[in-house]
Formats: sequence, C-alpha cells, structure tokens
Amino acid sequence: MQKKTAGSSKATKAAKSDKVSKVAESDADMFSSYARLDIHKVMMEDFPRTDAYRRAIVAGRAHFKGKAVLDVGCGLGILSMLAAREGEARMVYAVEACRETAARAQRIVEANGLSSRIQVIHGVMENITLPEKVDVVISEWMGYFLVHESMLESVLAARDKWLRSGGLMYPSRAQLFLCPANMQKQLDESAGYWRGDVYGFDFSSLCEEAEATVRAQPLSSGTFTADQLLAGVAPLKVADFDLTTCSKAMVRKIKADFCFALPARAKVAQTFHGMALWFDVIFPSKVKLQTGPEHPQTHWGQTLAFSDEPCELEPGEDLEGAMHLTANAENHRFYNLSFK
Repeated sequence: MQKKTAGSSKATKAAKSDKVSKVAESDADMFSSYARLDIHKVMMEDFPRTDAYRRAIVAGRAHFKGKAVLDVGCGLGILSMLAAREGEARMVYAVEACRETAARAQRIVEANGLSSRIQVIHGVMENITLPEKVDVVISEWMGYFLVHESMLESVLAARDKWLRSGGLMYPSRAQLFLCPANMQKQLDESAGYWRGDVYGFDFSSLCEEAEATVRAQPLSSGTFTADQLLAGVAPLKVADFDLTTCSKAMVRKIKADFCFALPARAKVAQTFHGMALWFDVIFPSKVKLQTGPEHPQTHWGQTLAFSDEPCELEPGEDLEGAMHLTANAENHRFYNLSFK
C-alpha cells in the first residue's frame, strides 16, 4: 500500500506539472498574439467599444478622481490614459503581459505627458506586485461570446488581490444573450458566388459543398441584422455575472436551458439555421456597451453556432434545449460550446 501511495503521489505531481505547463503554453501563445499592432488597431478603431469606456469614465468621474486605478491588460494604454485625463485618477497601474505592447504603451504614455500618473508594468497580472491597493479595476477583457480567451479570470484575480473593500469594477456586470436565427445570409455569402455566371460556366454544383463547409465550423464570428433573428422570438439572457462577487468557477462552466416559442399568429414557417450569441457589459456609472445585432457594430460582431442541418419551424412550435459553455481542458483560454 505504501508503494501504491507513493506511486500515486508521483503520478499526481506529474499530472499537476503537465497541467501547469499547458496553462503556461496557452498563456504564452495568447500574450504573443497581442504583439501584433494590427490587432490593437482593430480594437482602437472600434468606436462603440472605446467610446463606451470613455463615456463610462466621464459619467463616473467621482469614482476615479484622486483615486488609484488598476488597468488589467492595458494594451496600448487607452483606458489608462482616459482614466488619468478624463477621470482625473491620481495613479493608474497599467499592467500588460505582452512585452512589445507594454513597451509601446510606455512610449505613448510618455508622449502624452502622463508618466507621472500612469505606471506601465510589464508582467502577468497574477504574478505582479503593486505598491498599493486600488479603488477601481478597469479592463476591456471581453472576448468573442464574452468569455473566449478567459481574460476575465485575470481580472477576477486582480479584484481579489488588489481591489480595496468597497472598490469598483469597470465594467461591473456582464450578460450573455442567445437567440435562434436564420443565417441564410451567411450561407449565401459563402455559396452565392458559385450560383452566378462564373466566366460563362455553371459552377452551381459547388454551392452545397460551400454551405456545408460553413455549417461544419463549430463557431464563427460575424455580423447579422436584427431581422435575421426568428420573428417574434425574444433573446434569452443565458448568463448574468456580477463582476464584484462572481468566482472563476462560475465563468468556467455556464449551462442554460432554453425554450423559444414561435408566435402562433405567424402565417408562415421560419427557417432555423442555428444560434446567435452576443453580450452586454454595464459600468457602475450606468453606461452600457452592447454588441447585439440591433446596436452599432463592434469588432466582436456576434457568434454564430450553426446546427447540423436547417429546419423549418411552424407557427406555435417551441424550440427547446440546453446550452453548455465550458472551459476547454486542453487550452484554458478556449471554450467548448454545445447545444442539445
């Protein structure tokens, strides 16, 4: 029994070591991807995103003025500079895990004369040490379908370790929405070219293959219009996180049952291709950043999850099932999304 116990202990240690190695590898891959300047350009050019943070800081200036602020994953430093200039923060600790991006943020902060009030810190949030606790934790952590890339976990770690009692989270609430949709537009964009005249020849036999390729993708990010949601069906809020109190475990496993009722008064059937997901975040100053199809387009777009095959839903029918969104066991930055 002693040998068996010792062997089990060694196996456990090896498994833990392997898990730590996988986490470090996943983190390194993600951090290095943010060395690309074009990624930051896409985010900076996203006016609804960046302006929502600006408006939230201006509306909540009393939360920032004369206070210490922590910006988790500061990128090029735009939120840190807005907190310092518009929010009049006393000090902003701008933490960035990507070395190249942290160096850029430092140059930008210096060029804008904010070095005395913004300290750029290169390092992984979970490992760095701050000279004081902070009054506000601010971060643009949201990924596709809200939780992709798992940056929220670092924000929650920062909250637990560095936010003073009574301090504020910017944003303070995050919600994930789900709605069945007709995605013929996306299929047409993929297959439509083959339906037309291709240099005087008929290539339409490729349409089915092109559509199948799109449907085979587990998830895709795109944009669609509100009229692509099934008519008369209201989106369902499948997750609602209070970021001042929620735990990592809560965001790593999300399950929601759904029942979408098609209105009986409708005169025709509707084609269901799959589910669309998007999110909202809300700031303590009451400003909202909304990424749904009825709001101005953002770089996140919406997440589209195609069903295996389209189906016709008749008036008065219900579409019932469950959504499971869980952190990937091999790469903790990714999530597995499934529907039943």
